[in-house]
Amino acid sequence: MNIKKLIALRTVLIMLTIAVMVVIFMLSADNADESNAKSDLISGSLIKTVLAFFHLEGEKAEIFIDNCVMIVRKTAHFTEYAVLGFLIFSVFESFFIKRKIAIPVSLCSGALYAVSDEIHQSFVPGRSCQISDMLLDSAGVMTGIIMLIVFIAIIKKYRKNSQSADGLI
Repeated sequence: MNIKKLIALRTVLIMLTIAVMVVIFMLSADNADESNAKSDLISGSLIKTVLAFFHLEGEKAEIFIDNCVMIVRKTAHFTEYAVLGFLIFSVFESFFIKRKIAIPVSLCSGALYAVSDEIHQSFVPGRSCQISDMLLDSAGVMTGIIMLIVFIAIIKKYRKNSQSADGLI
């Protein structure tokens, strides 16, 4: 890869990383009602479909709704931090930082951002700082890092196999 493409790639990765961090910050700045409305928007159609299909009503329906909303919220936490971990580690990979340094620094960076995000939420009306979310977010960061490592390994294997096949022709 030539230097101009590498610089462009690094710039894009850094900008995407910052953009994800900004989105996470903005979502955390939503008060409880705004945050619940966004979660309800995502989970609402799923809940209505399942309730109708299984003919759930009353207390069972309420329990199901509460569980669905919680699952949507926790999945969103995990996913946004998996994306962040993927991007942070991508930046380190683009600078060819050794993995024994890049992995723990990426994980710590993402985990520290999760902690700062939860602290930020504690100042937002109706929101709270939860250690369980910090742990879930950190697990998301680690998953994003692992996903990139696996992705890179698959690409390397594919390139190696295609170069071997090209040599036979």
